Amino acid sequence: ALADSPAMDTGAAAERVTSVWLDAWQDPVAGLQAYSPCVRMADLAGDGEWRLLVADASKKLKVWKGTSLQSEHNLLEPACAIASFYSDTNHPRLPAFAVAAGPFVFIYRNLRPYYKFTLPTVEIEQKETEIWGDLRSDKLDTQKAFDELSALRESGVGLTSRSLDLLAMEEVPAREAFVNGTKNTPLVQQTCITCMETIKKNMEEPDAVSCIVIGTEAQQLIILDATGTSVLNMLKLPSVPVFLAVSGMLDVDYRIIIAGRDGNLYTVKNGEVTGMVIELEAQPCGLVRTHKSILVGCMNNVVHSFHVKGKKNYSIYLPASIVTMELLSVQRQRMVKALLVALSNGEVRVYNEKHLVSIHQTNDPVMGLRFGRFGREDNTMIMTHKSGTLSIKILPRHANLEVSSNPTGPPPEQDIPLNVPKKTKLYVEQTQREREQAIDMHRIFQRDLCKLRLSTARAYVKVLTDGQ
Repeated sequence: ALADSPAMDTGAAAERVTSVWLDAWQDPVAGLQAYSPCVRMADLAGDGEWRLLVADASKKLKVWKGTSLQSEHNLLEPACAIASFYSDTNHPRLPAFAVAAGPFVFIYRNLRPYYKFTLPTVEIEQKETEIWGDLRSDKLDTQKAFDELSALRESGVGLTSRSLDLLAMEEVPAREAFVNGTKNTPLVQQTCITCMETIKKNMEEPDAVSCIVIGTEAQQLIILDATGTSVLNMLKLPSVPVFLAVSGMLDVDYRIIIAGRDGNLYTVKNGEVTGMVIELEAQPCGLVRTHKSILVGCMNNVVHSFHVKGKKNYSIYLPASIVTMELLSVQRQRMVKALLVALSNGEVRVYNEKHLVSIHQTNDPVMGLRFGRFGREDNTMIMTHKSGTLSIKILPRHANLEVSSNPTGPPPEQDIPLNVPKKTKLYVEQTQREREQAIDMHRIFQRDLCKLRLSTARAYVKVLTDGQ
């Protein structure tokens, strides 16, 4: 077992921590139903005025400029994630925008549809393809095909959605009608996107060319090219990815941390899945990368910190379940990277390593959380709430996100000097006399010590002789 140093938030300690956020704006009638992957900020017009983009559950893409809703765009399907990226080096620098929905990535430029990328189809088991081929040529009847497909599923083979739909039917006439209606259609299996992020291609600049990274329901990790029209790399993962944390540059050196649906953390380094697997005690519900640490929130109300090489650093135990997590990165005299955690009790907490530095209490639980630049303000926190409210907070420039003023270590009392009395004239004369007559004092001391030893030996001999 790895060493663990838990950080428990006691009620008294939490009460001493206040909020560092300033209220900027709130729209209680925004009517947004969106989680963190569907909330982004981007410099869409290239004018330095960053817009807020939200893809909500009503299949609408909404764009805010400042406090006003600039535009709304209809989506073909509900989005599971959105991302902005630069696909070229042209000027003016205008980012493209990607919306992941089902098996598609819809790419927008200037907020107009530009390209639709479809995920590659999933490879189908040969035996299942043969069964549907025999049904098409009437070599098999429906009942026998049903039995063979059922046996395939029992043996652990992953079937297509068409076969699973057939196996879910209990009535024979319904099965017959389903087979007759679908057997002449080519058997293909599409997968769905579960998560999406972007990775810089060869430079770390804010407007550098980036590529889209996609996790799919078929346990795949797909990296698209800069235009988002073709696949650069495709990896098979041990589990379905649900969260991605990307660092590095694609053409130089990169690392992708993947939280899997099986409750494990996996690492992809420079296009290969490494052998390092971090097992979690509960399902992950948030993933953040800071410096050399991986922060993962679990469904048992705990945030675990691991080194990128797998060693556990510490755990933070929280008073309520985790809704979402986000990286808070502030560039000042020195870079500050902290963790934003939104809890189901309405709290939004800021942790610098394992130290709690801020608690912001909201009246409405947060569903989506994003930190970054909005408008012309660098340090902005965007929140979507359960009631559909949209609220914006600003981090003051003088906000102290450093480790708490009660650091671990020796008590402050040791820095207080002792009340030593002043040196008197008598003391100074005595020390001067001792320096001048040090040799004589030492000789007298040695002579007296010898006399003491002699008298002790005589007394001992006397006790012995008198006792006889």
